[in-house]
Amino acid sequence: MPETTMTIQDLSFTDYQQRQYEEIKPEKILERAMAARPSGNFRYTGQKWVPQEYPGFAIVSMVDDNPGNELLPFQLTALQDELRSSLHAGDAYYMLPPSSFHQTVANTLSAERFHKNIVDRGLEGSYPELVGKTFAGLPAAAARAREPLRMELIGLSIFGTSLGLLGAFGQASDYERVTGFRTGFYGDRSLQGLDIRMTRPFIGHITLAYIEQDLDPVRREWLAAVVNALNAKIARKSYRFLLSHTGLRRYSHLAEFRKLSSYPDHIL
Repeated sequence: MPETTMTIQDLSFTDYQQRQYEEIKPEKILERAMAARPSGNFRYTGQKWVPQEYPGFAIVSMVDDNPGNELLPFQLTALQDELRSSLHAGDAYYMLPPSSFHQTVANTLSAERFHKNIVDRGLEGSYPELVGKTFAGLPAAAARAREPLRMELIGLSIFGTSLGLLGAFGQASDYERVTGFRTGFYGDRSLQGLDIRMTRPFIGHITLAYIEQDLDPVRREWLAAVVNALNAKIARKSYRFLLSHTGLRRYSHLAEFRKLSSYPDHIL
């Protein structure tokens, strides 16, 4: 996941919605399939998948940790089953476990930047407390918390190295609750001192699978065809992700996001 020192900002609500719907158009899916590449996050040994080390912290909302999403993991695994069957996945696609389904609300530090700014400075133990203080300094959420954010899951997209279900918002106010949180979080000076900054705009999505082989042209075209066929089905259904809160999670690889009792949460 390459990062840049350029100033990054979240999209306006109008631009965000347009971007999400543009990404699930058939011609865009084909374009993305032709540019897809292996992620290197998971390796198949011939008998089982082995996650590759990719340590870090992130602020995420887990599907199974937010009320109202009880049906969603079953809907997502059904989509994975269709992908697995239609793509003849084998060792080319790694399907993430349902326990990992989440929305990243704010990236913090991972891989080399995680080691440089947290591990090498001996801050891993105190980092959750620092994030908790940042959360406490954000605007009170009580008035906003009567209803969860509602993100409609509109279709599958190809993210270079992965497949994910994109989310759009029915109300600008829901989207702005997320971007407002991000503005406050990334604006905290203590976190900025650890080189924590916005490295990409918010993109609502739940990752379902990683691409782990370099696909030949025929398989790329087939990937696009499968995704477009599934998107036609998704358009006739109603998949939604309700987000009430978010919180700090620690990961050693991208299939498991752990929460300890000392890790802070924040109401969105």
